[in-house]
Amino acid sequence: MSAPARCCTALVLLAASSLAAAQSIVQWTQGPGRLGLGYPVPTSVDTPLPFDGFRSYAGLHTRHQDLALVHDFVEPAIVGETLLGRDIWAYRLGRGGETTPEGLPRAVLQFTGGIHAREWQSPEVVTGLMELLAEGREGKPWLDYVLDHTSIVVIPVLNIDGFLQTQRFPTLSWLDVDNRYPDFWARDGRMRRKNHRGADESLFSAGDRLAGVDLNRNNPPFWPGPPFTEVAADLTYRGPSPGSEPEIQALRNAAGLGPADQLRFYADMHSFTRVFFSVRTGNQRLNAIQQRVLAMASDHHVELPGSKRYLDDPGPINGGIGTTSEYFAHTYQVPSLTWEIEPGEQGGEEYGGFGTNGGDGFILPESEITRVRENLAETMAAVAYHMAGPAHVLRADLLDETGSFTLWTARWQTNGSGQRELVTHSARAITPGRAYRLRLTFSKPMRWRENGEITPFPGQDSASLDLALGLEAGGESIETAVGAPEWQPDPSRRITDRPAYPDDTVTIALEIPDSTANLGRFEADEDRRVTLAIDTTDLTGHRLDADPATPVAFSGGRWQGLEGGSGPDVGGTDRSLAIEARATPAEGAQAIAPGHTAMWFNPDRSGEGWMLEILPDNRALAYWFTFDGEGRPRWLIGSGTIEGNTIEFPELIAASGARFGGAFDPGDVEFETVGSARMVFADCQAGWYEYEAYGHHRSIDFIALTTTWETGCHPMPVDVEDRARWSGSWYDPQQAGQGLTVQWVSPESMLLVWFTFDAEGRPYWVIGQSEAGSTDPIFFPEALAVRGPVFGDGFDPDAVEQFVWGQGQLSLDCAQGEFDYQSQLEDFENGTLPLERLTELAGLNCP
Repeated sequence: MSAPARCCTALVLLAASSLAAAQSIVQWTQGPGRLGLGYPVPTSVDTPLPFDGFRSYAGLHTRHQDLALVHDFVEPAIVGETLLGRDIWAYRLGRGGETTPEGLPRAVLQFTGGIHAREWQSPEVVTGLMELLAEGREGKPWLDYVLDHTSIVVIPVLNIDGFLQTQRFPTLSWLDVDNRYPDFWARDGRMRRKNHRGADESLFSAGDRLAGVDLNRNNPPFWPGPPFTEVAADLTYRGPSPGSEPEIQALRNAAGLGPADQLRFYADMHSFTRVFFSVRTGNQRLNAIQQRVLAMASDHHVELPGSKRYLDDPGPINGGIGTTSEYFAHTYQVPSLTWEIEPGEQGGEEYGGFGTNGGDGFILPESEITRVRENLAETMAAVAYHMAGPAHVLRADLLDETGSFTLWTARWQTNGSGQRELVTHSARAITPGRAYRLRLTFSKPMRWRENGEITPFPGQDSASLDLALGLEAGGESIETAVGAPEWQPDPSRRITDRPAYPDDTVTIALEIPDSTANLGRFEADEDRRVTLAIDTTDLTGHRLDADPATPVAFSGGRWQGLEGGSGPDVGGTDRSLAIEARATPAEGAQAIAPGHTAMWFNPDRSGEGWMLEILPDNRALAYWFTFDGEGRPRWLIGSGTIEGNTIEFPELIAASGARFGGAFDPGDVEFETVGSARMVFADCQAGWYEYEAYGHHRSIDFIALTTTWETGCHPMPVDVEDRARWSGSWYDPQQAGQGLTVQWVSPESMLLVWFTFDAEGRPYWVIGQSEAGSTDPIFFPEALAVRGPVFGDGFDPDAVEQFVWGQGQLSLDCAQGEFDYQSQLEDFENGTLPLERLTELAGLNCP
């Protein structure tokens, strides 16, 4: 330090010492003294990044703004001003707007920090929650779930004026001035609690050192609170009227970011005593829900580094002192509390301090704040995971013993009325005497891992890992051998309209003995259906929503739509899924074969369909000829892998950009992954197509519209006609991005679909069937185009408008060919497309 700097410092300390003697301004010290701590006196540092210490308001605010700039799911908002005119910032954290990926309202939680200025732990902890959700999610998929399904509103610092005062004078406070405990309660400077109503920002102005309003006594419905809160000089002065302070108005405004009508939880972060001061209303169901979530939070937190337990100290029913938590509990009917951060009741003694004054509990040692910040951020996030609602079975797939053949599938999807409907498909019935594998996908990540191994979520016992599975028929249990749950550590690849998470999917081996009792139950059940009975819990101990048809919500201080049978608001055993059953074994599922090369469609959705090509090496190519959202033609391509009776298409590809005809430039073609799909076949004639694309998630039953000449689902013909080998996809390498898919549907007839573009660069497709008997060249007298229906759920076959596009002539051999075309439409020109083979079909490869 330079000599001038040392001189200035000495003058300041001399002045402070003189004032302390005359006006009771006392210095906080590490060593013994009236305000001795027994550990280094913390000061704030102008840095935005977390460290083993406390950040200044400028550093914290910079961190908040930086997180909002870097992450689009951190939305900043100015919700008001302090009494001295400083902007009060709130932040809303959550991906996807106001709805979940399923399209339902998101759960809203609100955490407030810095109401009492001297409690520096509070802004650090709320900021820690922001940092955890924004940048600390690696290896913690449950945090991704929180971001996807909740909106978390935070105000890191509400009482900015007071907070700045404490950081302006981090080592000084008044003593011998408090109206109740003058020799024990330090006031102003580092110990300012209230806002700045009636106070300036100088510590040395003696007349206003006790001024200000306690923002946590300024709230209805229990304002004015205890008698001493009416004294303006009191540490807990309630203010002139309920909600009189601009900071409290800002707090209420922040609730609207949620939005407020979806609020499920509120916590006002304070220190100290390490306790939950929870608010109890006259709503006993709300009180019980609150008790459970806080017990979970306490049990979780004590298992984190430091082993600090928070105890719940509920207030009197319908009583209070004017806190913000009382306002939120009674206004919104949600679990609400004043969350007192450590230290515990012993204050600074907990960390080896002197414990000689009443203020050391508000001054956490710098060496402890990293642990406190990180642990509480995780516990707050665990509360958000819990209050997002219980899990439900999202989908179920019954597979054969090998796991290769899909026999039955069921999934819940939302409909236009805000409810869910069950969509099921069956390829084979379930029967006694056979072994199966049941795969269940839940709506949340369900298990916690440490070092790759499943273990209870911190605070939960080993029973939380249990998963009970049973089969029932006619209300009676079926004897079933059930294997151990096999949780999937990678995100599920099941097609869904929601994100997939690690450990959201479990596979369970099960075998149904063909005992006399089982056979009797199968034969006696008139419905010929077996019901699944599924019971388990999520990470935090929530049991399942037993009836996913009614989505769970929270209002009126209780869970709405949560079914269970074990009492209100707790969930239970899901019996919503039933599988077709028969007493006698059915023929095994049929593997996909070359004969599945065909055109497939749904008669109720006539106008769109799939050209499927089964290729060698268990590969498949599917063209989906459909429409866009405005009724224009659109085609999508999927390349997939065959397993058993299923084809998985991990990507549906859309193309656009190139223009038809002579202007076609392959460099203009833009490919985009728009979704995924799977095809499951019950046999060689029927199955279903499940897809997720363009915001739609749907299952469509299909049947074969055609068969491909010289292929079959049974042994292939020994001798194959050479012309039959022409079936497949063809293209011009100089015009990559468009092409033809052709299939001989008989020795005398070929089906052709041209996937191309219009003059504006939009996808376009033309379909034609050859003239009977024209085989070399192959003549297509009418090539047809279509328009009208819209993609997805709104598809209307009556809107299909079919018209003649033109005609064409195709010449092929096993390696190359040529397509001459003439269009009747002015936007399309005539021309010739030279062709080379793109695909060879399984069983029809050329010599």
